Amino acid sequence: MFKELLKGAFIILFVSVVAKIISYITEAILASILGASDIGDAYFMVIGIQYVLYPMLSVGIWKVFLPIYKKIQVADQKVRLNMFSDTIITIFIVLSIITVGGIMCFSSRIVSVIAPGFSYDTKAMCSRLLFVSTPMYIFIVIAAIYAAMLQCHNKFFASQIREVISHLPTIIVCLFLYKKYGYISLGYGLLLGGISRLAIELFFVDWKYRFKPRVIINKDMFAFFKAFPATFIAEGVIHLNMMIDKIMASTLATGAISVLNYGSRLTNVLSGLVSNSLATAFYPKMSELIARKQFDKLSSAVNTLIKLYCLIIIPISIGCIAFRTEIVSVAFQRGQFDGSSVAMTAGTFSCYSSGLFFLASNTIFNNILYSYGETKKTMYVSIYNLVINVIANLMLISAFKANGLAIATSIAAFLTFFIRIYYMRGLVSINLKTISIRFVTILFVSALICFAAKRIVFYFPVNKYILLSLEVVICSALYLCFLFFSKFSEIVFFSDLIKSKLKKRVS
Repeated sequence: MFKELLKGAFIILFVSVVAKIISYITEAILASILGASDIGDAYFMVIGIQYVLYPMLSVGIWKVFLPIYKKIQVADQKVRLNMFSDTIITIFIVLSIITVGGIMCFSSRIVSVIAPGFSYDTKAMCSRLLFVSTPMYIFIVIAAIYAAMLQCHNKFFASQIREVISHLPTIIVCLFLYKKYGYISLGYGLLLGGISRLAIELFFVDWKYRFKPRVIINKDMFAFFKAFPATFIAEGVIHLNMMIDKIMASTLATGAISVLNYGSRLTNVLSGLVSNSLATAFYPKMSELIARKQFDKLSSAVNTLIKLYCLIIIPISIGCIAFRTEIVSVAFQRGQFDGSSVAMTAGTFSCYSSGLFFLASNTIFNNILYSYGETKKTMYVSIYNLVINVIANLMLISAFKANGLAIATSIAAFLTFFIRIYYMRGLVSINLKTISIRFVTILFVSALICFAAKRIVFYFPVNKYILLSLEVVICSALYLCFLFFSKFSEIVFFSDLIKSKLKKRVS
């Protein structure tokens, strides 16, 4: 089972690497032309709104749709499967059109509420960008449903390639249209990105399914809409935390929203590859194990994943903190993104990085609750997360400015990690003692390795690109040596898997 999971994860990882590279190129180009400016604040506020609406309208649907779809698929009832898909797509086409219409009508008022600290001109820019880009949600919602179907049919490449394609319109706009048409062209880039998400997925639907507009009222539809409201709220609240950060940042100096965005996005690029790949690949399998009532296998796989996160994410997190200035400088310092922008972004980048392990693990725990249909529990945890984040924001923003908002996000992730474990009692057995020992061990080793790398490169007066490369090479080499001698069960598993593959090729 775990080998099958890894196969899907590697496919997603490959596409995610390409997507992250494209995402980084997009962010770097945007940083170059916008810097930490009022136009950048307006644009990234619209992106912040997208990060709230996207999970509420699409990720929320995906989380509920996939387990029900997988359950029907396991029962091998194709007619029922098509009726369920048609019904959900039809309903959400109508609902998303209504939602988009409402946002477009009240775009100015929405901006006034979410960005009270913006100047009049910045609010006007933000409102126009929101009006132009909002229709993309119609396509994003339907793309999420098709992504769930593709994943249930083990077409992970097809479900993830949209993340690559959706960035291309923004890159084209920045390179060829921005100088002539100004900031409004960025809104059209977002819209075209949403359309391309759905268009690319439709090419991979090859299991004799063709959408037919219809609404069939049956037990599957009732099961979906019974679970969806809580999921809708839960996913919205999770990402509302980021919007709250941006709302509070709008009261700080110009550029605060921009550096928060650059810091969080860069953190995601460097850490989200493996964690998101494993979580996405595991979700359909998790739903299948629950449908087949194979709970022991589920617990074993979940504990293995969390220990893998310790091995992979904690070193990345410590590395991001230790080499924050070098990473941000190499990633963004060009054009309008000067030394001052580097210093501000490096701070928020390191603060976000401190909570990476807990953010990644929380995604797995959330998926477990969704697969069991425990959507109310995910909603409660999300609300706790929101409350903790707001309180921490209010306590830290005065002293630490934008960095305080990033620290608050990590604090909330840490505390809700344990709240989620509490809510999973009786569903999955988490070996918290073993995970804690693994966490502390890797944390100590990673910090020691990063300290050693910084001391070594101190004696090499080279440019920032070579400096960062040396630091990465030294840290990677030392950490791989540690893993080789550690004999962790996951490392032994991978070693045996690689050996068996090599033997097959030789024979």
